[in-house]
Amino acid sequence: MNHNPYLMETNLCPKTPACPIFNGILKGTEFTEVYKKLYCEAGEAGRKRCRRFQVAAITGKCPANILPNATKTAEQIVAEMNKTTWEKP
Repeated sequence: MNHNPYLMETNLCPKTPACPIFNGILKGTEFTEVYKKLYCEAGEAGRKRCRRFQVAAITGKCPANILPNATKTAEQIVAEMNKTTWEKP
């Protein structure tokens, strides 16, 4: 394992400060740590797999209820976000 702080830091997703998954929305479950390792701390490869990161790249934000391994595509999620926005009174 590489313990170089610079290399470890570059593997960390830049969205982690505001990410509810990284910050423990699933506290008390094993999922938080698993998601962190697979997505948040896995560098570019993790970000490419993370549905939250993909949605945020398109819209600038991601709903809190979207998980990194969501089965819907980023485009489907964005379409649903847009539909919800337009349907609000």
